[in-house]
Amino acid sequence: MVVRSLSLFTAPILVFAWSSGAAAFRVCDTENSYAFSAATQYVVGEIAFDETTGLASGTETTYNFANRSFEDFTVCHVTYELTGNYEPVTRTFLLDARRTNFSDACPSHLIEFEYPNKLLYGFQMDVGAAGSAEVRIAASGEFFANGRWEEGKTVYRTSEKCTIF
Repeated sequence: MVVRSLSLFTAPILVFAWSSGAAAFRVCDTENSYAFSAATQYVVGEIAFDETTGLASGTETTYNFANRSFEDFTVCHVTYELTGNYEPVTRTFLLDARRTNFSDACPSHLIEFEYPNKLLYGFQMDVGAAGSAEVRIAASGEFFANGRWEEGKTVYRTSEKCTIF
């Protein structure tokens, strides 16, 4: 009985902690950020690959949040399906990205102008200690995201980018 009452007590606290943490990342890191119209954005990707065949596939989703109903949305996500090749010596991915999904809340003009139907990606992974990874744009070497590396799978997430309007 103690376990049940403890879980009834902790569940609301965990929900509050999760939701308050989720709200925090939607605020731009500026003084009095709610005084401005602002939006934050980050990207999450997951790629599975086979070192023997060189085939790679996965998904990449961009999450957009606005602190006000700017551009007719407050939350909008866009997902691309990734397919392509993996080169194991340099840990380079060459991927075709096809937009396959987006939330109903996304304004059509945002999708039309910011998220084309097809893209071509080239990523190179710098693998560090304990499975950490840095994702870089293959053509320029520019840092793109932090991630995790496992045999046959990598995941990554960009930091949040804030735009104040």
